[in-house]
Amino acid sequence: MRTVFGIDVSKHTINLAIVVNKVKVDERKLTLDRPGLDNLLRLLKAFNHPEVVFEATGIYSRTLQHFLDCNRFEYTMLNPLTAKKQLDNLRPYKTDRSDALNLAQTSFIIHRSLSYKQNPVYEQLHDLSRFYQEVSRDVVNHKNHLHRALQLTFPQLESLFSNTNNELYWAIVQRFSCPSEVLKFSYTELSSIILNSTNKVISANRATYIAKKLLALAEEAYPVINHDSYVL
Repeated sequence: MRTVFGIDVSKHTINLAIVVNKVKVDERKLTLDRPGLDNLLRLLKAFNHPEVVFEATGIYSRTLQHFLDCNRFEYTMLNPLTAKKQLDNLRPYKTDRSDALNLAQTSFIIHRSLSYKQNPVYEQLHDLSRFYQEVSRDVVNHKNHLHRALQLTFPQLESLFSNTNNELYWAIVQRFSCPSEVLKFSYTELSSIILNSTNKVISANRATYIAKKLLALAEEAYPVINHDSYVL
C-alpha cells in the first residue's frame, strides 16, 4: 500500500491531501504551528512509510521542512517552477486545495526523487551568507541616505577624511551633522572631543589637524536647512 501526502504551504496554514493507492482518503487544512504540526505528525504515523511531497515556498516551507527533518520523515521538496510545469496540465483551475491533491496524485504518475538532506552546518552557512548580504545592502542604503542628508546640512564633512569607513568619521558625523555645532568650539576643544570620540588610538597632533580641518570646513559650509530641522 502506497501512501502519499501532498502538502501546499502558505503563510499560516498548510493544505493537506492524503492519497492511498491513487485514491483520496483525506483532505484538510492545518495551521502551520505546533498544534497543526502535531496533528500532521499523528496522521503521518498512522501510515507505513508515507511519502511527502510539497512545493518550496521560501521561508514558509522551511517550517515544514524542519518539522519533517526533526521527525525523520523523508520528503520530496519541489522547485516552484518544476511543480508548476508538472501540475499545469492536470488542473482546470488553481486553488491551494487542488494543488495539494494534485501533488499527491501526480506522484503515482511522475517519478520524483527524494530531496537531499543537507548537513545543518551548510544550512547555517547559507543563512549567514544571506544575512551578510542583507546587512551589506542596509549599509549601502544608510550611506546613501546620509549622503543625501549631508548635502542639505554639511556637504563639506564628506571631505574630512579620504576614507569614510571608519569609526571616527561616523562619530564626528553623529556629533557635528551641522556646521553651527562645530563653530561653537575652538580647535583646542574640538581636538579634545575628537580624542574622546573613538577607541582607536590617535595622537594629539593628529586630533589637532582634524579639528582645524573640521573648523575650516564648517566656516566654508552654507547649509540649506537650520540646525533644528527634522533632517538632523
